[in-house]
Amino acid sequence: MPELTAGASDCAADQTQRRIAMSVRYRGDAFYGFQRQPGFPSVQEELELAWVCITGEREVVHGSGRTDSGVHAYAQVVHITTLTGFPAEKVRMAMNAYLPPELVVTKAREVSLDFHSRFSTVGKRYLYRLAVGSTRPVLQAGLVAWEKKPLNLKKMREAATHFLGTRDFASMAASGREMDSTVRTIRAFHIYPTRGGLHFVVQGDGFLYRMVRNMVGTLLEVGRGKRAPEWVDAVLSAADRKKAGPTAAPEGLYLLKVLYAKHPFPPVLHSQDSLN
Repeated sequence: MPELTAGASDCAADQTQRRIAMSVRYRGDAFYGFQRQPGFPSVQEELELAWVCITGEREVVHGSGRTDSGVHAYAQVVHITTLTGFPAEKVRMAMNAYLPPELVVTKAREVSLDFHSRFSTVGKRYLYRLAVGSTRPVLQAGLVAWEKKPLNLKKMREAATHFLGTRDFASMAASGREMDSTVRTIRAFHIYPTRGGLHFVVQGDGFLYRMVRNMVGTLLEVGRGKRAPEWVDAVLSAADRKKAGPTAAPEGLYLLKVLYAKHPFPPVLHSQDSLN
């Protein structure tokens, strides 16, 4: 366990309960997912260890959701409840001093105690990055998925429209996971051509485990010419994971943004950070 900072005991003297929200960015290939797993590196554990170092507290860091092993996050939102008086404006720099290079806190601020990084969400936006071409994308290894042959963008865009709206996405859910409902609402699904590949951007009120990767994998079957665009509608109607396409590789997936009715980190106009 890392040593505590010299000022940790002073911070712990304040017994007023407070809540700190943080926006964190990480490379998923460095961790076995967000959730803590004994014996394996996780984003949650690294954040909790860093918090121990700066405050002396052993508290649970709650995330907006669980990203799988190999999946990245541009702006994962987490929160921690504390009894210390550690200034929120110093949290970002203090945490980053103890985090590994693949994980960074980009923003931090104090929020009300009724804010919850997971249960206060109203939606999420994901990005899937795909390199397309005969040359392996070695300079982006671990950060982008790869498709060797050209894809039919027009047909994939047509197929993506079948995901829009409120539907039962049981066919897009990973098997073996219990859930109260497989009904979700997809509000937008765009596929953009980029230099050397494609970007898939999907936004919805919530997502099932591996749902985005299963949606992309299904669209790739259409893009490869193996299926017609309307096949996607038949797959969803079947409510059977075995009817859909294979799960797309994890390295292409990014949690791009978590949506809240009152966001703890509202966008800043004229920001140099183009993805905010």
